[in-house]
Amino acid sequence: MLVEKIKNDLTKHLKSGEKAKVSLTRLLLAAVKDKEISLRTNAEEDNKLNDSTVMDIIKKMIKQRNLAIDSFKKANRLDLVEKEKLEAELLSIYLPKQLSDSELTSVVIKVIKDTKAESIRDMGRVMKVLKEDYGDHCDFQQASKIVKETLSNNSNWDNNSGKMKEKIDEAKLIKDKINIVDIISK
Repeated sequence: MLVEKIKNDLTKHLKSGEKAKVSLTRLLLAAVKDKEISLRTNAEEDNKLNDSTVMDIIKKMIKQRNLAIDSFKKANRLDLVEKEKLEAELLSIYLPKQLSDSELTSVVIKVIKDTKAESIRDMGRVMKVLKEDYGDHCDFQQASKIVKETLSNNSNWDNNSGKMKEKIDEAKLIKDKINIVDIISK
């Protein structure tokens, strides 16, 4: 279970004396414990904490770090930008491998073609398929941005059909890799 891995990592970090990692791991465990407490209702055992809930907590913490990075960049506080980047990287260790921007673009184009989405009105349908097929492997804020750009530039697809075919083929390979990694990790 993911919580056990986090607790074991805390022990390792304490033994190695890495203060930043200890602090961040404790913060993560506190957030997990807080969520566990909020799930308890009348001492029912049905609402146990599972890995997907822990991953949601981690994603939320990474998102907070990314927002802080943007704020610190605007304020020209490069020392704090580095600290937040390090924390985001440390938190991402507990998540499945995320798709790169180019891989995500390929996947989005493939899903758009598969769902026959033609305009921005079809964005909900595209996002639904992305969440079902690539839920733990992509950043949906970035995916949403790519879907919007692609659907709003839909008129250019006919001119770039060769490029689109390459992206769709690349997306199929990515999907196969994700399925293999998921099977191995189970």
